[in-house]
Amino acid sequence: MRGGTAARGAIIALTLLLFAPIARASEQETFYLGTDGFPHASLVANPLGGELPNFDRGRDVEPGLFLERSAAGLAETEDTKYQHWQVEASGRHLAGYPAVVLWSAPARFDAAKSAAFSVYLLDCNRAGADCTTLGTAEGRVPRGAGDTWVESWLTFESLDHRFADGRYLGVRVVVPGSSESDLMLAYGFPQQRSRLTVFSQPPVVPEPAVAEAPVTSSTGVLKEKLHRNPSMFGLPTQEVEEVEPPWAWATTLVVSTVLLVGLGALLLTQLTKPGKHEARSVIVLPDAPSEDRTPVSVR
Repeated sequence: MRGGTAARGAIIALTLLLFAPIARASEQETFYLGTDGFPHASLVANPLGGELPNFDRGRDVEPGLFLERSAAGLAETEDTKYQHWQVEASGRHLAGYPAVVLWSAPARFDAAKSAAFSVYLLDCNRAGADCTTLGTAEGRVPRGAGDTWVESWLTFESLDHRFADGRYLGVRVVVPGSSESDLMLAYGFPQQRSRLTVFSQPPVVPEPAVAEAPVTSSTGVLKEKLHRNPSMFGLPTQEVEEVEPPWAWATTLVVSTVLLVGLGALLLTQLTKPGKHEARSVIVLPDAPSEDRTPVSVR
């Protein structure tokens, strides 16, 4: 009985360990950069789909959002020189390792210039003012990117912060005056979902990724390619789902496979172990008549 109880306990423990990596992989919170305005917009829990529009048609003819360089940094107030996203966080305890994924490019996809940008994590009031800085990170799009959007991962120091009532979690992007170029941002599009994620463990930063950018003519008329914008040809569009970083699920897969093998071996051992059955043998007395031969059980 004790052996069976111990075996069942071991099976339960292995089962819990099996699902622990999956739980850890999902212990993160993500906020996507919303498309509902400039220079102020929302951080949203669910990513948006559709085409990447030109968010600021009055500034340029390129898709995405155009930001001019600024010498004021976080104190910048001109709406062409910063972009701010936020979400209500009253009473929220935010703890973990923040990372901002930002898709960007130098102005007009100028491959001869690089573009720098600063990202701030903030605790602000409803108007996006009276902010306390929770973290700062610097990013750069290198020269030679050409007609591409470049994905940048910016990691911050671990965060352990509780928001007071009426306060908001904010993300602000500013292009410093030292940047060689102004900056274009891409977000809200399935292939360029810029976002803030708070991980439970320090994230492993993947290799930089690039995505083909829409081509513009010399007159500035946007010419989306068929595979990037099928709706302009009357073809149905298809939502592209967000893909988890492969490193998180690779770890889960390896650990889960090892635990499954161990669990299977333990179950097989328990099923094939000889039981403690009572042994019985039958003796037939040779001198008795065949019709009177009575089996005798001997214990």
